[in-house]
Amino acid sequence: MQPIVNGATKLLFIVGDPIAQVRSPLIYNPKILAAGRNCILVPLLVPQAEFEQTIQSVMRIGNLEGLIITFPFKERMMPFLQKISADAALIGAVNAVKKNEHGEWQGDIFDGIGMVRAVQALGQLAENRHVLLYGAGGAGKAIAAALCSNKVRRLTIIDRNESKAQALVETLARHYPEIALGSTNRQIEDYDMLVNATPVGMAEKDTYVQWSGTLHKGVTVVDIVPYPTTTPLLALAQQCGCPHTNGQAMIQGQSDAVLEYFDIL
Repeated sequence: MQPIVNGATKLLFIVGDPIAQVRSPLIYNPKILAAGRNCILVPLLVPQAEFEQTIQSVMRIGNLEGLIITFPFKERMMPFLQKISADAALIGAVNAVKKNEHGEWQGDIFDGIGMVRAVQALGQLAENRHVLLYGAGGAGKAIAAALCSNKVRRLTIIDRNESKAQALVETLARHYPEIALGSTNRQIEDYDMLVNATPVGMAEKDTYVQWSGTLHKGVTVVDIVPYPTTTPLLALAQQCGCPHTNGQAMIQGQSDAVLEYFDIL
């Protein structure tokens, strides 16, 4: 069996504060081992007040394969990169960075790609879909960008902070003028995909995000809440006969995409 760690082991760090709660090493390391790569993902706690000073030293480590960036550093990582993807530039955040063949640090964002892959695991595509998306925060922005880059036909973004949703719509509209974008219409009969990118559903008291009309089985339902794996929204989707998928499927899709980014898968 391949040793877990030896002198030639490459390092991946997942960087955040706090970091003890992350489950990524449990997801990524078995995949890395199965791919036969001598690499390991290790959590790295960087205090928020010391991020800018510390991350520069971390990036100089000789056997560093790359960094996975989590809360609250996805935006703060941007100034340290020479190249970023189009979606990362649009969102203003990254969650994976590596050094390319020219010695430049580059970054990308994979939250939205994970959601798109979760839908693909249902045997479906995002292309030409009419999507009602709840949440214009960090995850919502990444999902919205990924949906647009995957050529949805219509995307409506709903958020408790209406100005935040409208600002995201305006940003996306500048890059994707061919897509029907909005931030008001909640009539579920107008859509064939519903995505919850908010924390609603994580607590027992939560019900589900609200829309107008009756949920019908022509709607694919995605709830990115990772735990519990069956939320009130997903329970309703099952009751209504809707194809549905959860945050665990998104995490699996994201982890595969990130490891492909690092040329591990």
